[in-house]
Amino acid sequence: MGARDFAYPHRYPDALGALRLHLTDVPHVALVDGIWLPYSCDLVREGAHLVDQFPSSRGRIDRLVYAPGDWDVVASEIFTRHGRIKVGFLPGARGRGVVLLRLTTSEVLRIRIAWPERGPDGELGTIGAWPT
Repeated sequence: MGARDFAYPHRYPDALGALRLHLTDVPHVALVDGIWLPYSCDLVREGAHLVDQFPSSRGRIDRLVYAPGDWDVVASEIFTRHGRIKVGFLPGARGRGVVLLRLTTSEVLRIRIAWPERGPDGELGTIGAWPT
């Protein structure tokens, strides 16, 4: 049996599906550089998915910053196919519903989170048709 192709096989979460992320064509022109629709409120899982599936044509994520109140499961680091990624916290004054991504090029992208709607039982649902 061959070796797995990621650095932390015992910590790496299962695949979630397609990354639901849309980035602007030209960064830093609008208030946000993209929109992300995570599958859940588990930052450990969703953050790893975002880092691993981030479009290589835009660079690679080496740090993620978020508002802890946005997520049910929070962390100070996440384990990805690229190794451990340090995670930081946004101060309360910076708002919620956004993540900041620092790329290996030192560029910082501001990504708005589009949360799936919660059903009457509190479970996350889906938002209509997500553009492909």
